[in-house]
Amino acid sequence: MLDMKERKKQLMTEYIAVTKTLINELGIEKVSIRKIAEKIGYNTATLYNYFENLDILLLYASLGYLKDYIAELKVKTKPISNPVLKYIRVYEVFNGFSFKNPDIYFNMFYGIYSEKLPKIIADYYEIFPEELGEKYHDDIDNMLKEGNIIQRDIEITKAIVNQGILSQKNTDFLIHTVTKVHAYYLYKVIIDRNIDIQKHSKEFMNFLVETLELMGVSVPDKKEIQDTQ
Repeated sequence: MLDMKERKKQLMTEYIAVTKTLINELGIEKVSIRKIAEKIGYNTATLYNYFENLDILLLYASLGYLKDYIAELKVKTKPISNPVLKYIRVYEVFNGFSFKNPDIYFNMFYGIYSEKLPKIIADYYEIFPEELGEKYHDDIDNMLKEGNIIQRDIEITKAIVNQGILSQKNTDFLIHTVTKVHAYYLYKVIIDRNIDIQKHSKEFMNFLVETLELMGVSVPDKKEIQDTQ
């Protein structure tokens, strides 16, 4: 017989799985408590025993969209030792997934409940540890376990500071600038469904590279970066 903790974990897993299915079928904006209750077979009030509200449950379920992103990120960053190029590559991969599912990613990292994401991520990967994959490079692993978008960038830029490429002060400025601009670019995809995603991503990557260069950072393999856009 399951104890209370195991039972809670089991039911949270059920709710997350059902909500993921509904997001895939209907889109995140059309998922309701009633539709979840109908599909899972519990009354609408049961959800509140395990999740604060529907929006929080949607955040848990949305994390499933990171699984393929995580797998590709590890492949694309594996051969890279230069921390500047790795930082750029992280955003290339992030664009590739976030711009295809802008509602999911914007709500996750920039939405009204995004400040709760650190705890949600910790809970989620305790339930679904396999979605993080095998242990990888510390900077990437640490980044993926962070829920705050600023903190994620801090993790991936630590080597830039440690190697003396940028000061901590300038790196903090870079992070806050880049994350704010990325939020704008992601929001543009939401409001303009006809936007050319490939061109849009290239514009952002050009901004990122130019910002690094304006700060005195030498960007390696610049042609390679441009060719991947």
